[in-house]
Amino acid sequence: MKEIIESPLLRILVIIGLLYIVGFSLVYLKKAYNRCLELGVSKEDLKKVIKSSLVFSIVPSLSIVVGLFALISILGVVWSWWRLSVIGSLSYESLISSSVASAIGYATSAEMLEQATGAQFGVVMILMSVGMLSGFFILLPLGKKLSMSVNKSENAGTWKYVLSGTFMLCLFAVYIPVLLFGDTIQAAVMLTGLVIAVALGALASRYPKLRWLNEFIMAFSMIGGMVSSIFWTGLFQ
Repeated sequence: MKEIIESPLLRILVIIGLLYIVGFSLVYLKKAYNRCLELGVSKEDLKKVIKSSLVFSIVPSLSIVVGLFALISILGVVWSWWRLSVIGSLSYESLISSSVASAIGYATSAEMLEQATGAQFGVVMILMSVGMLSGFFILLPLGKKLSMSVNKSENAGTWKYVLSGTFMLCLFAVYIPVLLFGDTIQAAVMLTGLVIAVALGALASRYPKLRWLNEFIMAFSMIGGMVSSIFWTGLFQ
């Protein structure tokens, strides 16, 4: 398996994919910039928007960087880099790798990384890719129609919040039982991250000077949960 996840071919394919995404983004950034100039938006205003967008993009990405280091121990550097750079999600990737490891017969994802064959890792790669693309297969034919129907509704504002809340509850119903009842250490780490997130959110809402914490809650809770795993592992193993 390591021969695949560390292979030059996989590295080249990932680099090509990332370069394509970057080039695609730059092309449309240029098109959007020119269109804004045509509509009368000044270059000074555009520079302010670009600077603020960079800040609000970099800060949330800190949690993704933390997640990258966590996923590397399961899937290796190259594939983890690809998954979290383009269309991946740490919770989804971790759940899929753990589920496949269990189905194949390995106790943990780390054990699968050490002992799995290339074919078994190929199954992991396919499931991650196809499963994440299922949302696009639904949105491409139905997304615009659903969006327009919601906006045309008299109670569009209310229904937006209902649909968003229902979606989040569905995610919680899928992931939380797996984390809580799958492994004691895993559950303890999740609860630790939850406590940190709630505490930081309460501080940010109570003290105006600490509102900047809102941008770092996910990153801090993930880092705190990862650090706490050392303690929980020593306690329960």
